[in-house]
Parts: sequence; C-alpha cells; structure tokens
Amino acid sequence: MLSRFRTICLLSVLSAVSGCDPADAPTPAPPIAAVIPTEPGTFVFETPVFSVGEMMPGVLRIFTAKAKNISSVPQEIENIISDCSCTVPVWSYDPIDPGATTDIEITLDPGLKQGVVISKRITILGGTAPPVSMKIEGSVATIVKYGPDSIDSPADGQMQLPVTEIVLESVDGLAFQITSVTPAVALAIDPTPAARKIIQVDWGKWRSSEKPAKFEISTDHPNAPPMTVTIRKAIQEPKGI
Repeated sequence: MLSRFRTICLLSVLSAVSGCDPADAPTPAPPIAAVIPTEPGTFVFETPVFSVGEMMPGVLRIFTAKAKNISSVPQEIENIISDCSCTVPVWSYDPIDPGATTDIEITLDPGLKQGVVISKRITILGGTAPPVSMKIEGSVATIVKYGPDSIDSPADGQMQLPVTEIVLESVDGLAFQITSVTPAVALAIDPTPAARKIIQVDWGKWRSSEKPAKFEISTDHPNAPPMTVTIRKAIQEPKGI
C-alpha cells in the first residue's frame, strides 16, 4: 500500500494520472523535531557509580564528583539534572578544555526514614552529544528500630478497643527516653531511660484528636530522627458491638 497516498498523492504531479485530488487529502502533520547526536560523547564521569556509604538520617552529605571533557574542543556543561529533589548538583558554566576535568558539587539529603537504600542519578546535558549519567548509591542507618510502622484503627462504633503497641529499640544499645508523641495519642509512658521502650496507643485519645492519619514519635537518642506511625482507618463499622 502506498504510504499516505505517497505523500498526498505526490501532490498535483500524480493527481492527473491517478485521479486523486490533493484538496481532498488530509493535511500532513508537521514533522517531529529530533535531536540527533553529532559526536559520540562530550563528557564522562570519572566515577560512573559513586558510593556515599552509610548516611545518618536527616544529615546532609556534600561531596564532589569529577566530569571530564573527552571531546576535541572546549565544552560547557549546559545543565545537570537529578532524578530526585533530594539530590542537588552545583557546577561551573565556564568552558572546559579538551581533556580537562571540572568539579560538580552534590548535596544529598537522605531523608528521615531509617534503613532505606539510596539509589539516585544525576545526568549531564551539554551540546548535541548524548547525555551521560552518574549513579549515587548508599544507605541510611537504622538508629532506633520500631514497629509496626502502620496500624489499623478501631471502627467508629467499636466499644471494646484493641490493645495496640509500638515497640522501639536502639540498635546501638543506648538507653533513651521517649520525649513526645504528637498528636498525644499514647497512654502514659515510663520515663525511665531504656534501650527498649513500648508505646501503647490510647484509641480514646485518638478519637478525640479528630482521628489523625499518623503520629510522630521523638526520642532523646542523639542520632535518632522522629519516627512516623501511619494509622489506617477502618472501612466498615462492626455490627452489634
């Protein structure tokens, strides 16, 4: 089959032969612009995979990566993009000579969630060469492990409230105190410092606190971040209770 009537019946050249009227044919869509690399590469990272090791929760890490101009002419880094707002690169717009390197300062925010794996990526865009990326790997330390981190609430009509406990334990064995539970949805907490603590949820307080969807636990452990427990609200109310 002729593709798209051979570009609208080859306009008026074939209209007399084939009987196809160009005016009756649909208007072709404008061509889609495509960026075609004109050289095999402009920059390379000296370290394609950068390891930041184990990071403390909520503590920023600033480090430097190096990019090299592998082309035959001076080049500028037009832009560096990251796949996460927690990874912020800063670089110079000055031209980089062939064979020379430039420093890229990267600030990484690991967030407050403990025990997670870090996997981020930054990508250099420059000229008409293909983009080049560097992977950033690491992990966030667990200081005080706790669980469960999500719990089910009782239904609105439920009279006999369940006993729900959150257990916290310091990984390094350091004794700590629970300094706050926000909003105040916990029963009285033993103030004695210990390496293992238990919080019992007061569902009556939870109901009177407009049923928050989560609460935050803070401790006086010097390295532990605030910990969040999610509350999943009951979908159906039990009958006859």
